Amino acid sequence: MNSAQASMYDDMIHRIEHLKTIRKWSKRGAELRDWATSPTDPAPGSSLQLDDAGFLPELELENPVTWHARFPASVAAEHLAAVEVLASNWLEGTGSKPGGSPAWPSSILVLCRTAVETSARTIWLLSSQDRETRRRRCAAEASKELGEQSKWLGFESLARAARNEDAGKLSEAYEHLNEHVIPASAGAARGTGIPGYSNTAVLAAEWIEDNPPPHEKGLSSAFGPATKAFYSIGSSFTHGYHWTLNVIDGETDYYNLVADALISAVLVTECAVGLFEAQTLAEGKHWETEHLSPRLKPTITAWAPRYYQSEQE
Repeated sequence: MNSAQASMYDDMIHRIEHLKTIRKWSKRGAELRDWATSPTDPAPGSSLQLDDAGFLPELELENPVTWHARFPASVAAEHLAAVEVLASNWLEGTGSKPGGSPAWPSSILVLCRTAVETSARTIWLLSSQDRETRRRRCAAEASKELGEQSKWLGFESLARAARNEDAGKLSEAYEHLNEHVIPASAGAARGTGIPGYSNTAVLAAEWIEDNPPPHEKGLSSAFGPATKAFYSIGSSFTHGYHWTLNVIDGETDYYNLVADALISAVLVTECAVGLFEAQTLAEGKHWETEHLSPRLKPTITAWAPRYYQSEQE
């Protein structure tokens, strides 16, 4: 075998390994969808239930911290379910083969990037063991989120007016948000700021490095840097920046990039889900649910006791 043949052989071996990784992790990510679509209330006496109790009634939510923390991870799980469809259609030959197109990974990379971004927000909201910190972060998140809703109400009111449609209820909602709900949320945040999207992803990756999930034994030391690198290129795909194509050298590189994206997205989302589930447990209770793989149980049961102490604050 000459050097050229050896190079082609090595490339083929690497490509096969990347494809196995894509298949494995896309299926693993899709397992979270059932959890995303089957919300349950935190147990009485659990950390989350006590975070919720009497907090920010202006939001008119029974479980404000639970709601704001769970939804981003649920969105991440839905995106990973879509990734599995795209990947399996291609791997099973039921979808169009990417061939030599340098842009084919973009749909999967964008979905994985969003999964990292949204699940990272859940980790930021819940990672602190201090109840007041978690509540302030939730309030800051609510204030930011409702500010975006306020923008939409303004734009939609203008759109309806342009169509000669009644926008009265939208105007009332706009006034209620800006005069009552947003000021209450901002006040409850007590100056807590929300990190930007990229920084939230970085903080989540660093938190996972500092708190390795027991269900993923032997977490790679490259996980943090790899996740940050993927989020950077994934964001650039999201915004349509063509520099991304300059760093992809051949079809094997495509597969490697997608494989890395899936590992980062699935692990960050699993950790977000595990952190949420850990805080739905009351002390002395055993974790079990039919909506989530038992693979996450070691992480949930290991992390849960950290938050029992905050119940006494």
